[in-house]
Amino acid sequence: MNVKVYDEDVREFIRQQRGVFLVLSHDPHFNKNLRSTLLRHLHVKDDCVFNVVNQEQLYKELRQLTGQSYRVVFFVEREINGKFCNDLVQFIKNQYPEVLTIILTNEVAREILIYLHEIGANNVITKPISADMLIEKIAFTIKPRGQLGDLIDTGKKLNENGKFEEARAIAAKILEIKPGSPAALLLLGDAYKGQGRMEEALGAFTEAAKNGKLFLDPIKKIADLHKETGNVKEETKYLEKLDKLSPLNVDRKIAIGDNYMALGERDKAVGIFDDAIKLATKEAMAQVGRVTRTIADRCIASAPELSEKYLRQSLEAKKGMLDKSDIETFNRLGITLRKQGKWDHAVEEYRKALKISPNDAGLYYNMAMAHGEGRQFQDAYNFLDKALRINPDLWSANETVCFNIAMIYYRAAKKEQAADFLQKALSINPNFERAKAMLREMQ
Repeated sequence: MNVKVYDEDVREFIRQQRGVFLVLSHDPHFNKNLRSTLLRHLHVKDDCVFNVVNQEQLYKELRQLTGQSYRVVFFVEREINGKFCNDLVQFIKNQYPEVLTIILTNEVAREILIYLHEIGANNVITKPISADMLIEKIAFTIKPRGQLGDLIDTGKKLNENGKFEEARAIAAKILEIKPGSPAALLLLGDAYKGQGRMEEALGAFTEAAKNGKLFLDPIKKIADLHKETGNVKEETKYLEKLDKLSPLNVDRKIAIGDNYMALGERDKAVGIFDDAIKLATKEAMAQVGRVTRTIADRCIASAPELSEKYLRQSLEAKKGMLDKSDIETFNRLGITLRKQGKWDHAVEEYRKALKISPNDAGLYYNMAMAHGEGRQFQDAYNFLDKALRINPDLWSANETVCFNIAMIYYRAAKKEQAADFLQKALSINPNFERAKAMLREMQ
């Protein structure tokens, strides 16, 4: 689809549907990007953006905006003040089902993305994000794409209003256009269930699950239907399928364990309960890590040695449970060590991180920068080459990254490549004086 169509979708949402954006984020870059995108790319005044700083203010704005019939898109950071937003998103999904939620995150692990959608996210944005991609994400959140999307939306409303026969007719129409559509089969199953035709509802949900292998909704509906009919064994079977697809849901693990207790299978129940406790412990340790990381950020400018202390505490809190979500902590620790002139110690930390995420271009870039600070220019060049082979667009992050790449190439006697990256830095920012000065020096 042409990018301009996305632009029009968002403009129409704001101007004709009373669309507004409610933002709970302490990230100044995202807030600036959102307002700049609306103003410069869509030529829409930013008076449709409402920023809140805490949950109390959020609830007040939500009541006012929804009470005045505004359509709300809610942007929220996955982590606010060291705490995950899971409970908040679930609350909004239950209390304000018409509000569309987009979660902002720096993490892209598949199981995390699945879980975020499961708890109520309509979409997820991985930062940083370009203006065009931001518009596209908003467009896909606010508007179903094409005829099928409109029909599915209509069918859902019919089911919500108890017009089950009409909803079945809509589902049948969608299935004529797209045979086997999981969304249409869900509509059909909900309509059958509303009419008390449980066997036919189960058939529709089961068919939807077959046709949408990673689609959680059909499996959830099957589990719920078995729960309603008192079939604990079958409910547990489908809860376990959900657990394999989305393993980060503590409440579901407890439900599975509870069912095993009801079935008299105590050992299985204990195993599941133990898994739930391990996951909850991991989440708690992650929160301790986030708090210490936040403190470290406050210290990094004026007291890097304190920042180092708290970052090490953050990693220690998750000892034995480190994963890709901790890469950013390793990166920050490396930067803190480099600020103290301990470039070789920074390299040690980056190597630990590479054991967790061996194909992380950012880590190899930071390795290159650390070796450059240690005047190990050939090693710096080798690590930078590795980073750019993993991610050839690494340079496009900003003009400073591009300039740093040029400096490594220059120090490694790769002047032609250095000049190329200096030109790229100027393509990002034509007024970047350091790049201009270095080009003049080289010439």
